Amino acid sequence: MISRGLHKLRRKIALLLLAACSAMLLQGCWDRMEINDLAMVLATGIDRTKSGKVHLSIQIFIPRQSGSSATGGTGGSEGSPSGVTMVRTAEGNNIADAMTRLQRKISRHVFWGHCETIVIGEKTARLGIREYIDFLLRFSQFREHAYVYISETKAQDILALLPPLERSSAEALREMGNMKLGTKVTVLDLAQSLEGLGKSAIVSRLKIPRPESGQSKLATMPYIFGLAMIRNDREIHVVTEPMSLGVLTLLNELENIVLTVNPDVANKQAAVTIKPQFIRTEFIPGFADGNWTMQLNIKTKGDVILNTTDLSLLPPSNVEKIQALFQEQFKQRAEAALQLAQQKLKTDFFGYAIAYRKHFPHKWKAKKAQWESDFPKIKTTIHVEARILRTGKSTDPQGIPGQSNE
Repeated sequence: MISRGLHKLRRKIALLLLAACSAMLLQGCWDRMEINDLAMVLATGIDRTKSGKVHLSIQIFIPRQSGSSATGGTGGSEGSPSGVTMVRTAEGNNIADAMTRLQRKISRHVFWGHCETIVIGEKTARLGIREYIDFLLRFSQFREHAYVYISETKAQDILALLPPLERSSAEALREMGNMKLGTKVTVLDLAQSLEGLGKSAIVSRLKIPRPESGQSKLATMPYIFGLAMIRNDREIHVVTEPMSLGVLTLLNELENIVLTVNPDVANKQAAVTIKPQFIRTEFIPGFADGNWTMQLNIKTKGDVILNTTDLSLLPPSNVEKIQALFQEQFKQRAEAALQLAQQKLKTDFFGYAIAYRKHFPHKWKAKKAQWESDFPKIKTTIHVEARILRTGKSTDPQGIPGQSNE
């Protein structure tokens, strides 16, 4: 019995020694990559050349320049004036080929995990973006929550800008996305919208302002200028204000806006400006007599922040008059946006199909095949509830002679 116990003990000790020796041979950091070996990508730009090739641009963070107090520039034509970022480009037969060729031009491993913004040139978007969306979601290093924009100019031009308030144009575009100055669309949102029932998406559109006299054309900030409307995978239409405000209202993404109404038709210069505190849009689908119907409810409340009319806002009747104009303006913009989507573009940008499938799954299954012919005929009833919460610290118009003596 004793010899049998010793045999088991020796066997256990041998196994422990073997495991210890194996652990010593293992290399814990065999695939490590130091941060000094990486080129951090902050933004990616996608354009098409005249020959049909993909022109890929990346904005790269320069850590040594950002860590020091350097502000005089990198000395290269593609570096930003602050020396914090630089832009590198490459062309390829497709975006994956362009990415590979881009790596050959950079002495560090290109790291895409910090890319916050994807900018697609408008001419490229009109040709189709399916290839790029597939790559951005399939390639594991890209963030699926990076914001997507369409640029009026080449995407490379946006990446080369250096906004005076931010360290890079990528950071400026990320802040704009967080502030909801237009639509807030990520790579994942865009892919899901284009693959969904509506097969459409609406993306914020960028424009570069003209430089001031004597100012570098790079020392400026891109801004949101309209919306790019995409069907299937191609941009089919662009809207700017005031149409874009109606579109954003129906998308439930209208924020940071003021609306102006003119109570005196004879004097268009006199106006009352209202800042909405919130805007909520709700679609209620219906089905009657074999046809789809839709009830659109818009609810908003706002404060008067400017009154250049002679109208006192103390009497409730005057406030109700302004309120009615406020309400009518929302209704007109919603009608215009719906007419554009249903009659002109014949594209479901506002999620009608998703709402019908959710509330009437059996009816949707029966009528799904004729959706494209049904959509333009759907009658939408619009109801707007607009209220003025506050008329400001002064109820009477300011600056009118004799007003203070009354």
